[in-house]
Amino acid sequence: MKKYQSNDADTIFSSIELRIATKTSQPFHVALAIFVVGVWLSRPGTSSNLRGWKALYVGAVAIHLGAQIWMTLVSGIVLYFSLPRHEFGRVQTILFPIYYAFNAAVSLLAILAYFRTQCLTQFVNTSWLQLALLLVVFSIEAYVRFRLVAPMLRAKHVKTQMEEAAGGGQEIGRLLLGELAHCPRYVRILKTFRAYHSTIAMGTMITLGCSFYSTMIIVDSMCH
Repeated sequence: MKKYQSNDADTIFSSIELRIATKTSQPFHVALAIFVVGVWLSRPGTSSNLRGWKALYVGAVAIHLGAQIWMTLVSGIVLYFSLPRHEFGRVQTILFPIYYAFNAAVSLLAILAYFRTQCLTQFVNTSWLQLALLLVVFSIEAYVRFRLVAPMLRAKHVKTQMEEAAGGGQEIGRLLLGELAHCPRYVRILKTFRAYHSTIAMGTMITLGCSFYSTMIIVDSMCH
């Protein structure tokens, strides 16, 4: 059996980044977004420095929540009930490291932008609950990315190889153990995979709840 390497996903990610930068129109989308933000910051009014940090803060929270909703409530469910289980697993193998690294980075941006905004306003109307929520989200996502994703993917890799050897993995939206239900090694690996996956799922739900609450705090600040 081919041994799973923890840097496989990072290598794939680097290849994807290069293709996106050279063979797609995505860089133009980013340039358009930067242009629009630049035009907005050039408008007369409040200090552009403060406006820029506020824009980064609100944008980071919005992007983070949008990514969570799409991954958790839309794409994951649609793909799971549309693709053969192993095909869905290959998609998740690529997406999981990227998703948690991206979310952790955006969460860190939100923390820095919020703290800088409060510094510029001399901590008037500061929500320490908001800062705590942002820190909790970043901590969980960083821990998941650097401590849980790799061992979970290693267990999934071994589990997938054993299922393929037994002729399984083509069912859609369900798991059929078949003869592997009587294999102690497979059952042990399956339990390990599920333990990691359940822990990650629990962390995802906690961060999703925190993100919703962070958004409501922003709504409250707009209403005052």
